[in-house]
Amino acid sequence: MWFLEADVALRFLGAALLWAAASALARRFWSQAKLDRFLIVLDLALIAYVSEWLAVFYAAYTLATWLIVNAVNRFRRAKSFFFVLSCLVCALPFFYLRVQELMPELPMLFAMTGIAYNMLKAVDAVYYVHYTGERVPLVTYANYMLFFPVITAGPILRYRDFSASLNRPSPITGESLTRDFKRLIRGYFKKIVVMALVTELLDKLAAASPRPWWSLAACLVSYFLFWLDMSGYADIAIALGGFMGLKVPENFKKPLKAASFTQFWRNWHVSLTDWIREHIFVVLNGKRLTKYQGALIGFGTMAVMGLWHGFSLQFIVEGVFNGTILAVENLAGITTVSRRAKKPYLYFRRAVTALIFSFTAIFYTLDAQQLANVLRGFVTL
Repeated sequence: MWFLEADVALRFLGAALLWAAASALARRFWSQAKLDRFLIVLDLALIAYVSEWLAVFYAAYTLATWLIVNAVNRFRRAKSFFFVLSCLVCALPFFYLRVQELMPELPMLFAMTGIAYNMLKAVDAVYYVHYTGERVPLVTYANYMLFFPVITAGPILRYRDFSASLNRPSPITGESLTRDFKRLIRGYFKKIVVMALVTELLDKLAAASPRPWWSLAACLVSYFLFWLDMSGYADIAIALGGFMGLKVPENFKKPLKAASFTQFWRNWHVSLTDWIREHIFVVLNGKRLTKYQGALIGFGTMAVMGLWHGFSLQFIVEGVFNGTILAVENLAGITTVSRRAKKPYLYFRRAVTALIFSFTAIFYTLDAQQLANVLRGFVTL
């Protein structure tokens, strides 16, 4: 990813510190609202440095979706229909990109890096306006959509949280700078140093002669690699946001301690699972679900999440597998483990959950040939 390139990383860090200094001055000499316009320019300049066409696309997408977001409640009749239609229109570039993966002959008119994440942000703003009736200011919305620390890979922001943070940035102190610098270094260390070593190990395991023990080892290493990749980027994004006094949500909450697959998905890629849970339950009006409805929603959520990652057979299989596990847990009533449970049982459940996800992780970390070899190993003695 381009954010790992030294020149881009330095510009991101410089921009974050520049904003922090300007924000501190703004609080003393002029209004924060005037400074917010400057952040839009800063965001677009950083995106344009990486790709001018990407900046053009996101400027156009931001303006178009802002018009859609604020038009949601203008239609008194068929209000629900236009709400759903607005969500679908915001998602059109995402669906085009996924279809283009299946049909490479379709033209790629713009660079659309990160659209899978930013589409969810636009849809969240549609929900916000639909359910609150409030109008979304263009400057706030543009900063929300173009916020450079999360433009490519999350964590996924929600409009109400970002708006509150932008209106009242956290004060920058020596303690906060020290904390965020440490987290930034940790994120880059994961992404550059540790991932390189682990990737080399995984490649060797995936190329080994098909045997169950090599396949199991490949799954466990895939879990670690997947965590390094996603948590490393989250560390970088959260640290850059911290430098600016803007809150970026946590994406991982000790997933290894999850004692069920359901709990695991509440602790892994938290911003995505929270987004899905919140938006699904809002549509269902927060009604208490039966275990059969919970199983169906769990299965559907994982299936959709698989397709969100890509319209390919391996992501379809991965989504169905994850969804089946969640459905079984709901039907069996084992989505949680009592705090009074004995430690051996608790550790056993944690180990089983980790092993199940390790099998899922290979669908993200291996190419088709490596994946086939690892899967073959499980049935070869």
